[in-house]
Amino acid sequence: MVKNLNKKIGLFFMLVFPFLLIACASTERRVSLDPISEDFLSKVRYIITAEENRIFLELPPESRGKFIEEFWRRRDPTPGTERNEFKELYFRRIEEANRLFRGAKPGWLQDRGRIYILFGPPQERQVNPMGGRPMDAYEDPRSLLQSQRQATGEKPTEIWVYYNLFSHLQKPQEVRLVFVDVHGTGDYVLTTDLDETIPGSLHYMIQPNIYQVHELSKEEAARQRRFIQGELFNFSWQAIPSNDRQAGSNLSFRLLIPYKKLIFQVIDDHLEARLRLKVEVRNKEGKILWADESQYPLRLKESFLEANRDAAYEINVPVKKWLDKGEYAIYFKLTNEMADQEIEKLVKVKI
Repeated sequence: MVKNLNKKIGLFFMLVFPFLLIACASTERRVSLDPISEDFLSKVRYIITAEENRIFLELPPESRGKFIEEFWRRRDPTPGTERNEFKELYFRRIEEANRLFRGAKPGWLQDRGRIYILFGPPQERQVNPMGGRPMDAYEDPRSLLQSQRQATGEKPTEIWVYYNLFSHLQKPQEVRLVFVDVHGTGDYVLTTDLDETIPGSLHYMIQPNIYQVHELSKEEAARQRRFIQGELFNFSWQAIPSNDRQAGSNLSFRLLIPYKKLIFQVIDDHLEARLRLKVEVRNKEGKILWADESQYPLRLKESFLEANRDAAYEINVPVKKWLDKGEYAIYFKLTNEMADQEIEKLVKVKI
């Protein structure tokens, strides 16, 4: 059933995509951000997930403050206290990176700053202001990592060594990172190929999600793992041009809500959720030109959900008003009334 559903979805996109390219409607995934939102995204660039970033860019301006609060709350290792140790540590490391690493860019935006923020201070730091390490006459150059070969030149070089990286694992990994001041500006570039240095099974951990912070406990590492593997309530959407004169509609929306993102209640021998979708089409001045609010109850067998875990529930919403050429703001609010799940989006569409 899943394969058939995926084939149908794939066929749908094959048929619709060329039409979207030819049609006069286009979409933009974000509205303009205010300075506070821009600053937030800039500061959390190393720890925000790709999905969180997409959700934030599509939020209505009035909902961004709540998102920022929840962003830090999800990462709080001690949610029952006033302090958020994770947030404090993150911003403290930004300040320390700015103080420690001078150059053309602020320290926290340099490669050394990024690694310092994610991994903390190294256990060993070798500074070679006159150039990289000398070549060992008995060392076979062919056996060197690419970063080691680059570090033998005359550029200022730093070598950072972490002896207990990923200390929550049974066997902590020793990681050596080489930074080179390639242009003589003080901005040391990370020349280490992380694929060579860190085993493949661990490489994903250094993507922008502080997976492991040394000062935090093993229990916190486990909590972060559960957070990364968890699902945020979200949906994807698509604007589809149409030409239904009889219905007075030249635009519709297609929403896909992954089943795995929904929280269901067990009632009798079924799993149930009740979705409520609010849609508003606004002009440039913010005036609502068309609105709709509808319920979509789901009542599924557990066997169906298990078989379609990677599939999505589809909602199609025709805009029952003929829209003139121009730019419109589309507001979505999706709520699961049988659980504490709600998400808003505000996106642009051009006709």
